[in-house]
Amino acid sequence: MAHQQGSSSIADASQPNAGRIYDYLLGGNHNFEIDRMAASQLVKDVPFMNLWVRLIRWFLGEAVQRLIDEGFTKFLDFASGLPTVDHIHYIAPKGCKVIYSDIDPVTVAYGHEIIKDLTDVVYVTGNAATPESILRLDIVGKLFGTDRKLAFGFNGIAWFLTDEELAHALQVLYDWGAPGSRLYICDTNIAIITPITRQLEAFYAKVRQPVHTRSESKLRELIGKWKVSAPGFKPLEEWLPVGRLNTEEAEQVSGGNLIGAILIKE
Repeated sequence: MAHQQGSSSIADASQPNAGRIYDYLLGGNHNFEIDRMAASQLVKDVPFMNLWVRLIRWFLGEAVQRLIDEGFTKFLDFASGLPTVDHIHYIAPKGCKVIYSDIDPVTVAYGHEIIKDLTDVVYVTGNAATPESILRLDIVGKLFGTDRKLAFGFNGIAWFLTDEELAHALQVLYDWGAPGSRLYICDTNIAIITPITRQLEAFYAKVRQPVHTRSESKLRELIGKWKVSAPGFKPLEEWLPVGRLNTEEAEQVSGGNLIGAILIKE
């Protein structure tokens, strides 16, 4: 979920790292004690964050599984974070090809260590706000060949981009992808400032990663030519597999403030 403003070393145990904190909140083991302490403080300050990060990752898993069921075998994911705990290559069957990307070079370096034995999974450095820089990389052609019918991932990154950046990124991916390409995306659905919104903005301001909350109607404007496929934009808790989490509990925490959809280039 990290975006533009700098990065601390993923291997430095003397200071917390956003990628490792996120991994800990997801139940992973690629983190240090200092990250666990920072995560505990974060949850204390922003109680809903523990569940929110799980909703975001569970949406990723559900979206990826649906696309796999439709026959997709090639995934290009943006702002991936550490490739741990139910990430794409944990879900995708053998033979699927995955490119992870992140703006933080040390997160990418640690990601290389995590996936080093996987021949069909790579991790590259790149900015989700300018996906053209990733699309130009030789590895894209080497791994995916000439096939541009891909599944693109914009999970947990949209709210770190300005409206202009998000519109640009989605237009670039639409123009590059072949007809039939899909893009899974989650974003905020916040039209009115609430106490939850203030908590969220205050936390990310503290770590110098400002968020740009928007409403569903604004997001629909920004997706450009992409079409929203069934079941449409839904609160993330409604994407959860039956029995994964008590839906009422999720609704109380998220309040429908996080939504997700799978888009298609027709």
